[in-house]
Amino acid sequence: IDRKMQNFEATKCPSDELSLTNKIFFNPNDVRSLKNQFIKIHSGSGSYAFLLDSNPSIPTGKAGFSLVQRRWANVSIGQPVGVEFNCSFDPRTTCIATVTLEADFLLKKSTTTDPYNSDEMLIEFTQCFPQMPLTVGQEIVFKFKDKKHLLLRVKEMETLQPRGDVVAAQFGVISGNTIATFEKLPDSPLVLTGKAKAKQPYQSIINPDWNFSIMGIGGLDREFSDIFRRTFASRIFPPDLVEQLGMCHVRGLLLYGPPGTGKTLMARQIGKMLNAREPKIVNGPSILDKYVGESEAKIRQLFADAEEEFKRVGNNSALHIIIFDEIDAICKARGSVGGGTQVHDTVVNQLLSKIDGVETLNNILVIGMTNRKDMIDEALLRPGRFEVQMEISLPDEHGRHQILSIHTSKIRDNGKLSPDVDVRELAAKTKNFSGAELAGLVRAATVTAMNRLVQASEKVQVDPDAIEKLCVTRHDFLHALEYDIRPSFGAKKRSWIVTSQAVWSNGATP
Repeated sequence: IDRKMQNFEATKCPSDELSLTNKIFFNPNDVRSLKNQFIKIHSGSGSYAFLLDSNPSIPTGKAGFSLVQRRWANVSIGQPVGVEFNCSFDPRTTCIATVTLEADFLLKKSTTTDPYNSDEMLIEFTQCFPQMPLTVGQEIVFKFKDKKHLLLRVKEMETLQPRGDVVAAQFGVISGNTIATFEKLPDSPLVLTGKAKAKQPYQSIINPDWNFSIMGIGGLDREFSDIFRRTFASRIFPPDLVEQLGMCHVRGLLLYGPPGTGKTLMARQIGKMLNAREPKIVNGPSILDKYVGESEAKIRQLFADAEEEFKRVGNNSALHIIIFDEIDAICKARGSVGGGTQVHDTVVNQLLSKIDGVETLNNILVIGMTNRKDMIDEALLRPGRFEVQMEISLPDEHGRHQILSIHTSKIRDNGKLSPDVDVRELAAKTKNFSGAELAGLVRAATVTAMNRLVQASEKVQVDPDAIEKLCVTRHDFLHALEYDIRPSFGAKKRSWIVTSQAVWSNGATP
């Protein structure tokens, strides 16, 4: 057969077993004694290099393509294609030194979580496809031992040059010294092990657009630093390194402390900071349902998305955040709630099994908030569940200064804050104030300033020049501090108990 192009009609590959060779099959009479020779297929959309082989089940004048080959070469059954025989490639410049192959399961409905050893795959790959031509973008079917078939796509390659150096190339031929690196697709459930797997690209857990200086969490710098160190530091590193260390990420964070100290604010800001799925925020009491089993079903629904994604992509799954406000409403100590239904107990059991049960998820972070840590079931507080427990207490003077600065920043930026207002002085005067009470103080002072511009006559009217005249002064803050806002914890002023005093003497009193 000479090298000139001949026309053939595309048909199916004779069998699934032959399709695993990734060769184009012809009738023996069409190719005579030629085997394992290079050919080029011209389909109208381009030319594609393959190896040929013969099989008597292929009719004369036809060329057998597998589904994967037809898809890559843009060939349909019955379509005439041009076949160029006796093609040759210069071995000095086309020998593949390294090739990166993106791997996924051939059939999306037929997957497994069994690990694939990439080092053994490399050996079998070069043995199964000796002298096979490869082109960047080409797809081939790969059978590895008795495992599920894989679909490999050529991502990039380098070819060896006469001087011994390597260069990036679009085409090459596999040799016995070719080093293949296997890289699973981002959404693939394929589990690769060994040194021949490529480093997985990963997305930083911290949102790249996040600015820590504008978090708006005043007085909680130390607490946030501890939370970041214990909860998120391990998630910054690539999944490959975490897998090598054999560690599991922290999956539970409990924020507890008095009301109004910033627990909910911190949980929300954590959700914004992280490059994760949209947080699911749940009020504890809303989990409870009057129908038997519905409360447990709601817990399972919260974890359903995380479970589905973890089954698909494993440790490359994005982080799923679930925030429970007032978690003590549903996680009271088992056996402490009366009644015959024991709903609270079964809800606790369901939550325990989801956070750290038989099928452990490594892509979840459950944040719980409560004012009553003492009421929560002890099993939830052990390592592996709510492992990090952070008390969010009343702010100190430095913290109060930060909080007041945050809440007065917009007033100051718009020129509505009087120069006589000293935030440090207010921070010193607001001992035992929580963050919510400090926000209320600023709000009350602002309302007092606004009230001065209300004209009470026959009709309640606002001063026409209110926008220019409005100014929040030191007196407004002191008035709010004296009459409007008082701390819920501790004593604002020292209180003295006035008692009567009796004087006794030795003599009788007439």
